[in-house]
Amino acid sequence: MPTAFSQLSESVAAAVAAAAPWLTAIRTGPNRHLTGFVWDGATVVTSDQALPPRESYTLVLANGALAVAHPGPRDPDANLACLLLDAPVPVRADAACGEDAAAGTLALALGALMDGAPTARLSMVRHVARTGGELIALVLDMPAADVDPGGPVIDANQRLLGMADIGRDGGVRVVPHTAIARLVSMAVGRQPSRAAAMPVTPSLPPVPQPSRTAPGTSRRGWLGVALQPITVPENLAARAGQPSGRMVVSMTPGGPAERAGMRVGDVLLSLDGHSASGSHALRAFLGADRIGSRIEVRLLRDGAIQTVSLTVAVQPADH
Repeated sequence: MPTAFSQLSESVAAAVAAAAPWLTAIRTGPNRHLTGFVWDGATVVTSDQALPPRESYTLVLANGALAVAHPGPRDPDANLACLLLDAPVPVRADAACGEDAAAGTLALALGALMDGAPTARLSMVRHVARTGGELIALVLDMPAADVDPGGPVIDANQRLLGMADIGRDGGVRVVPHTAIARLVSMAVGRQPSRAAAMPVTPSLPPVPQPSRTAPGTSRRGWLGVALQPITVPENLAARAGQPSGRMVVSMTPGGPAERAGMRVGDVLLSLDGHSASGSHALRAFLGADRIGSRIEVRLLRDGAIQTVSLTVAVQPADH
């Protein structure tokens, strides 16, 4: 017979599972990461103080998939930072605001492990800090050592209270939903297009077809993808057999990669056993002798190693 305690346990576990898709692990160095959470499918929110300045970031989503993001607006006073995802990800659409929480409200402070899996700490709102009627922060009854700065905090109804943070007094506070919404609104229209956003490395540089150029122009092989160098998370590197690869950030409709079933977000590891990681690896591999050949592409997708076969095509004149 279910008891009140078992029902509470089940409710907490269900709330964590429902909020887990928001979570993301932001890689900040070897064996180091920072928790963040997806706000609207295009923006990730995290702690400004804990986020090192970079031109781009590798994120591990809750399902183990990798994503690339670039710096967005930051608010050091509120300790908030936004990252702009190169490709949107699906998130819950019912992340209602729970800022009406009062002292005594149960709260779940969530975090992400290196592989994007969720962590949770059950606490309660110790007191509510307001200035001039405006909510400044919810203060949680938990030690600072137990919190994941940058992680979301939710209530028993799975409403988003805000972002976990450590205040100047060493206490755990929740940066409110409204403060996050203000910062995210500054990111509207700033999401980088994949064509213009930061060092995207195409599979090959543009090479005209011989029929449209002078005699003697060499032909090149073509996969029909745009790629960006990416670091494979430490927990997946052993499975992948290498520490880096190339993430697919866009594909040409009807191109070899799309016809083979590849997806945006896949990480290329090797082509016919040849690593895709080196700066000149793809160019060296996709010479004219590869055109028309069937090759095996080893890739990382949603945390699993997969292999697809594709036929190398001729580089189109307009690519």
